[in-house]
Amino acid sequence: MAEVLVNYSIDTYTDPQFVVEVESIETKMAANIATYPTPSPTLAAITAERIKFQGKLALAHNGTPAQTSDKDDERKILEGMIHLECAYVQQASGGDETKILAAGMHTAATKGRIGVFGVVANFNVITQQASNKVLVSCKAMPKAKFYEIMFTPSPATSASVWVTKTTTSHSLEIDGLPSFVPYVFKMAACGTDPGRNFSTPITRAAN
Repeated sequence: MAEVLVNYSIDTYTDPQFVVEVESIETKMAANIATYPTPSPTLAAITAERIKFQGKLALAHNGTPAQTSDKDDERKILEGMIHLECAYVQQASGGDETKILAAGMHTAATKGRIGVFGVVANFNVITQQASNKVLVSCKAMPKAKFYEIMFTPSPATSASVWVTKTTTSHSLEIDGLPSFVPYVFKMAACGTDPGRNFSTPITRAAN
């Protein structure tokens, strides 16, 4: 039986990464309502608290020590809510790893766990002519279960909200980007460990 990994501390996820994780949980649990019909806390409550945290995070960027403290306090509240949700997912999933992962959470299985990978090699972002698309790629990493790509409008700051894409391939075409607006991209190879060693970011603008 798989166990839900309950570790959303600042040592594991930066503030922007934590926001991305929470948004993923909200989206994926909502898409799996048959498995998770009565989330506790409710997804609406988590969304509301996540939005509050994002507001405090924005104020803390170049803000006062008091604003940073307020942000840290708000994060602790949100972390506590996610810990409760982890317990609900553990119970509702019956320890089924597939169901746990479908909720946007990670597992802490003791067998066959693949640790944190090194930084991917040959990371590249290629713009495609007049297409509003970029092609993100790297050299294939042996034993990687999937790859995580994150991007945000440039310049990236501590208050940036990153969009996350995952793929089982070592390349992914990202479309729907606005023309000539620079974005910052980074990529990591992933296993079952929630840790990530992201590549050095690359800034590109779609045509």
